[in-house]
Amino acid sequence: MKKILIQYLLIFVATTSILFLFTWASVACEKEQIEETLPLCEEFQVSTEENPCRKDNVSINSISEALEKLGQSGTLPK
Repeated sequence: MKKILIQYLLIFVATTSILFLFTWASVACEKEQIEETLPLCEEFQVSTEENPCRKDNVSINSISEALEKLGQSGTLPK
């Protein structure tokens, strides 16, 4: 009886690890494909969820400027 339970436990662990491995690999491939297909943002183009774009030259200064603009618009609490 004990031998059968150990075999079932090993099968469960192996199946779970294989499932985890394939799920992780699938998600990793999806992220790479999404990042490759996003177009670059133009200077005044707004990135939305429906129309996403990526910027290659993001710096700390541009992030702080964006946060200042959000604070001035009243979107963020001061």
